[in-house]
Amino acid sequence: MRFVDVPGYGYARVSKKEREKWGQMIEEYLTSRENLKAVVSLVDLRHEPSADDCQMYEFLKYYEIPVIVVATKGDKIPRGKWNKHESIIKKKLDFDHQDDFIVFSSVSREGFDESWEAILRKL
Repeated sequence: MRFVDVPGYGYARVSKKEREKWGQMIEEYLTSRENLKAVVSLVDLRHEPSADDCQMYEFLKYYEIPVIVVATKGDKIPRGKWNKHESIIKKKLDFDHQDDFIVFSSVSREGFDESWEAILRKL
């Protein structure tokens, strides 16, 4: 099993030309790997997914690549509001319920076991 961390599509301080090269590299990587079992897509539970988040999710769905959406920063939102934020994210992504959706907190480790279970199911 290998984890590959690809460059963030909106946060790196590089030129537009460099970002375009990264996009081509990521597209080629994701579409040419026969052994690719799933992509873990990180979104921030506190905010609606960005246009880039939505575009990436659409791309993965188009190429029929299984997605595990992990909504990070669960500790920054009261647990009673998680469902509301989850619904907003799923609606914005046009979420496919065959994919996994996991709320994650690095502080409390909420979602840690669920994330590993989702990853192992894809293997």
